[in-house]
Amino acid sequence: MVTKKVKNRADELIFHALKKAVEEDKIHICLINSRINKPSSPVYNPWEVLLPILVPVLIGLILILAVGPLFGLFFMVGLIMVSSTLVKKKLDNLLLDRSKAFLLSNFDNCNKLWDFGGVVLVNAENKNLGCVSPDADWKEFVIRNFSDLMIEKKEDETEKNEKAA
Repeated sequence: MVTKKVKNRADELIFHALKKAVEEDKIHICLINSRINKPSSPVYNPWEVLLPILVPVLIGLILILAVGPLFGLFFMVGLIMVSSTLVKKKLDNLLLDRSKAFLLSNFDNCNKLWDFGGVVLVNAENKNLGCVSPDADWKEFVIRNFSDLMIEKKEDETEKNEKAA
């Protein structure tokens, strides 16, 4: 049974530190595509999975009927090879961008994607330090490696309160 995680002030500071670390390029977000690119994933787009194969097959079938079976099959195989190399890289980048945006949009989305799995947080300064979802705790990883970013947030708010008074 999955319990709903309660967001408190500490969680807000940790999430802010995560966002700030990603913005400052101190944390790299990587994906395990085979794990995260599934229909039950919150960042899954079925068209990105279907179109790279569907388009070459449909064009190949049209060419088989219009020109000839041999030409259509060669064209289909060639286009599938091209799409599996060039188009796949572009689609992987789109998936990574969409996952980053979803992960950093708010605390609840971050937890939802983390619990689903397939996300890896890597410390940019020491690539041996990382955190793989869903087994590891991303909050603990951020606290251990980027606690200084949490403190800055608190200091900024106290300065705002002092100016307002």
